[in-house]
Amino acid sequence: MKNPLISVVIPAFRSGLLILESLESVMAQSFTDFEIVLVDNNASEDTRNAIKTGLTKYPDKIRVVHEPTQGNSSARNRGILEARGPYVALLDDDDQMYPQRLEKQLEVIEKDPEASIVHGRIDYVAYDGKMIVNGNRSNDVQDWARILFWDHPRFLTDPVLSVAPSVSLFSRKLALEIGGFDERFNPCFVEDTEFSLRMWEKGPLLEIPEPLVAFRLPSPEFLKKKRENVSNWVQATRNLNLFFSILAGKYYDQKNRESVQRFQKIRSQWTRELSQDVLKAKDGQEAARFLLKRALRDRPGDVKNWKWFIRTYLPPKQRLQALNLPAFYSKNLGELVNPEELTAYFRLPGE
Repeated sequence: MKNPLISVVIPAFRSGLLILESLESVMAQSFTDFEIVLVDNNASEDTRNAIKTGLTKYPDKIRVVHEPTQGNSSARNRGILEARGPYVALLDDDDQMYPQRLEKQLEVIEKDPEASIVHGRIDYVAYDGKMIVNGNRSNDVQDWARILFWDHPRFLTDPVLSVAPSVSLFSRKLALEIGGFDERFNPCFVEDTEFSLRMWEKGPLLEIPEPLVAFRLPSPEFLKKKRENVSNWVQATRNLNLFFSILAGKYYDQKNRESVQRFQKIRSQWTRELSQDVLKAKDGQEAARFLLKRALRDRPGDVKNWKWFIRTYLPPKQRLQALNLPAFYSKNLGELVNPEELTAYFRLPGE
């Protein structure tokens, strides 16, 4: 049996029956020379049962592989390694492809083999998978990329994007050449941004200017749990700190004033945002104030830094209003994260 041209890699975790909708959207593609590589990344029982249903229905198209190391990077890397096609299309287990996604992406990448990622726009849909909440959205040019690369010769026509995995298609060979997704970012957060950067360094990120996927927004119940899950911001910040060190290792020049100022601007913004998470702990005022002093040292003229610094002195009720929260975290800051760890975030070489 000849290998397919495209391998669709779908990590499976806790989507339950929703993964069947994702599989059906792949099976409805106008381009048919593909395989589906389902990566069981410690999937929940209901998700595994749904996978069995899909495998029974489409045994010639679906392969199931296992990745015991928990995390988006490890699961996607396993799928890329196991892929038999020269091209890999990623899809999350609760999103859906539009029928011509693979056909259109393949046409673009075969016309321009120098492209590192071919992607498209996204329709953000409600949890029911039907109603479009925010349609025809492009992938983001994030603030750090604007600050760091605004004068790069490629930036105007080919900016550094954070490309959503569910709308990405790329060469398997190139992905393996750069080492795939960085597994230090497991289980999640920032890994797709860092992967996009390394792919951009190898070639252009080409956008098809129309929606190619329906990206399912979380349910209200999930969002409530996410807001209450303090470990999310702790893990996200640790990964952002790792990403900052990667950026600094590649692009920071302490002898170049412009380079120093750019990294200080990025650090000031990320430190201020971290202080807002710290303030959500009922005893987080002192630590948040420390972080904001650091942000102010980098950007003393930034009004946002001063606003949040002043808010650290507000009484509890007004502080909650500023944070748009009904209540503080139930745990003290020291139970969530080592305060000394916070002081070490976003260091630049030579400091």
